[in-house]
Amino acid sequence: MLVPLAACGAGCGNPSPDAPRPAAVHAGRDAHVAAARPGGPDATPAPALPTTSYPDLASALLGTIPSDARVIGFGELHARTDRAQVETTLARFTADGLPAIAGKLSDLIIETWLIDKGCQQTATAASAKVETTMHRPEATKNEIGELADAARKVGIQPHAMRVTCADYARIAPPGKDMDVPAMLTLTTHELGRIATEAVVHRDREPAHKPWIALYGGALHNDRFPAPGVAEWSYAAKADAASGDHFVEIDLVVPELADRDDLLAKEPWYPLVTTPDKALRVWQRGERSFVIVFPRGGS
Repeated sequence: MLVPLAACGAGCGNPSPDAPRPAAVHAGRDAHVAAARPGGPDATPAPALPTTSYPDLASALLGTIPSDARVIGFGELHARTDRAQVETTLARFTADGLPAIAGKLSDLIIETWLIDKGCQQTATAASAKVETTMHRPEATKNEIGELADAARKVGIQPHAMRVTCADYARIAPPGKDMDVPAMLTLTTHELGRIATEAVVHRDREPAHKPWIALYGGALHNDRFPAPGVAEWSYAAKADAASGDHFVEIDLVVPELADRDDLLAKEPWYPLVTTPDKALRVWQRGERSFVIVFPRGGS
C-alpha cells in the first residue's frame, strides 16, 4: 500500500500552523530575495519576470529540459485539505508531463513509501500522523498509485523509499508530534540513495534510456538551497552521481500558493499573482527552472 507524498514541498510543504516548524525551512530557500507582494489573483502585480511561455506541460518540459540531462528532480507544492481544491500538480504531471518524457525516461523515483508488513501497525500509525500533520487529502494515495501505474505501462521502473520500522518510530513517535526534521532527513537520504543507485545500474546497460526522474516536494530538489536547509536537498548528490547533469524543475499550481506569506518570499511568486493563459517557465539558475501553470486551468 502506497502512502502519501511524505515530506515537504517549498516552505516545508506548507505544513499545518500547529505543526513543528524548523525555522531554517520557513526562512525560505530564496530568503535573500526581497519578498514579492503576498496575495491571490487580486493582489497588485509585481514587476514581470522574464519567462518563456508554452501552451501545455508537455511542450514546456520538452522545451526546457536540457538534452544532456541525466537526472531530473521534479518538485511540487503538495495538495492540502486546507488549500484550494483544484486539480493537483501530481495529477497534471501524470496526465501530461510523464507521457511527454516517457520515451527518454528509464526510472521514476517517487517521494512515497510502501507500508512495511513487518511493522504494519507502527507504519500505519506513522503514516496517518504524517497525513494529518501535512493535511494530505485522502485522494493523494490514489494519485500516487496512478502515477506509478502510468510509469509501468510505458516501461518506466517506479521506485519508492525504503522506510524501516525504526524510521517509523523516529519520524512519528507514539504519543508525540511528528518529527518534521527527521522526516526531511529521511526523505532526502532515501531519494538521493535511490537516484544514485539508479544511475549506476542504468549506466551498466549498453542501451539505457538517458533520463532518470524524481518526483516529490519542492524542497528536496533544490540546486541552490538557502543556508540552513542544504542538508535536505538531494540535488548535490544527484549532480555528483550524474556527472553534473542534474536538472531541477519546480511545478507550481497558482491556487496552491495563494496567500502564503512564506511562499510570497520566493522570487517566482509574481508569476502566481499575474494570471496568464499559458504555462510560464522562469529560469532560477543553471539547470534550475520553475514552471507555473495557468490559473484556473490544467
